[in-house]
Amino acid sequence: MSEPKLVPPGQGWTVVDVGESDTTVYCRGNVYAKCCAAPGVAELSAERDRISWLSGTGVPGATVMDWSESDEGACLLTSAVPGVRGDLLPSSSHERAMWSLGRVLRELHSLEGCPFERPLAEVIATAADVVRRGAVNSQFLTDEWRRVPPEELLAEVVAESAYVEKVLEPVVCHGDACLPNIFFDPDTLEVTGLIDLGRLGIADRYADLALTTIQLHDEWSADPAPFLQAYGVPDPDPRRLHFFRLLDPLTWG
Repeated sequence: MSEPKLVPPGQGWTVVDVGESDTTVYCRGNVYAKCCAAPGVAELSAERDRISWLSGTGVPGATVMDWSESDEGACLLTSAVPGVRGDLLPSSSHERAMWSLGRVLRELHSLEGCPFERPLAEVIATAADVVRRGAVNSQFLTDEWRRVPPEELLAEVVAESAYVEKVLEPVVCHGDACLPNIFFDPDTLEVTGLIDLGRLGIADRYADLALTTIQLHDEWSADPAPFLQAYGVPDPDPRRLHFFRLLDPLTWG
């Protein structure tokens, strides 16, 4: 872990993660701080706005506690979400947790009045830029996809996008609905909160369903049927699942 360059105000903070673009996450008691250098201020402020919006909807998550900004960067303070990260739950909890997760994701997707959007064309444009810069993170690709040039993966996405646009079901999506971003009560296995909301916005519901179901398979070695049943789509569209599973890893870089 590299030495963080930015620190939140006050003392007693512990570094819990140093990310890309000089972004560092700290913890002190029940408060988390995410700090970034000047180039990341727009992205961090967008996450702040999404956390603030979601906290007023009834869907569980963090709340914004403070925001500071200067010429050097910015720092976002949020409340800690109680519970256990989804990827750390024991296998004996997985089936019950899937039912809870399906209900909460459906609740999120049923929200109205969201001011944030993630148009598919913009997401594909982001992927095209990542591929053009040679910045695709191979760790996010399957073994099969690592053997294929990123340009060919992108071409497959572009070719299939017309179908996805035709059947698009716009809802409020988390945007990165992976198990580390979902917290559960370890006793009741109810979802206690959603975190990392930087990509939250109106998008096809399958942008979330694709990531969550593949995470349940990869992280939990679980059949996602209980999750899909609780969500209300027991027979999902396999073309859209494949499309968004392929698109997402091309957008990080």
